[in-house]
Amino acid sequence: MLLPYLRGATEITIVDPYIRAPHQGRNLVDLLALLASAKDPADEISVTLVTKEDKPEYEQQQLLMLKAIQDGAASVGIKFNVQWDSSIHDRSISSDTGWKILLGRGLDIFQKGSGSQFDIGARRQEFRQVVAFGITYIRESQG
Repeated sequence: MLLPYLRGATEITIVDPYIRAPHQGRNLVDLLALLASAKDPADEISVTLVTKEDKPEYEQQQLLMLKAIQDGAASVGIKFNVQWDSSIHDRSISSDTGWKILLGRGLDIFQKGSGSQFDIGARRQEFRQVVAFGITYIRESQG
């Protein structure tokens, strides 16, 4: 649902104030993996996440998670950076191809899985159950 609008992009900005908990980080990693699988292995994509810092007692955990995501993304040709903005609320993805995707729930669209290592949805995103959400695709420019 997102890939057709992001395919061919070399710069992508994800705005989501709620990339804090492990399941939210997993949803981000799933998107980065999708981008990596759709690009030429020799190409590099720059992805910037604009998000909010978590509560002080969870901030270290959030930073470690985002660093691990950054390291993993680098290994597949994605330069992943984080920008902090405590004023954001809306969620979106924009790219240098001219598309802006407004995400009603951000990347947090999946129901919690069973946690079992045998859960098919844990292996393939298309088998995961989703919650109600809305997406709006806007063509801002020809990219």
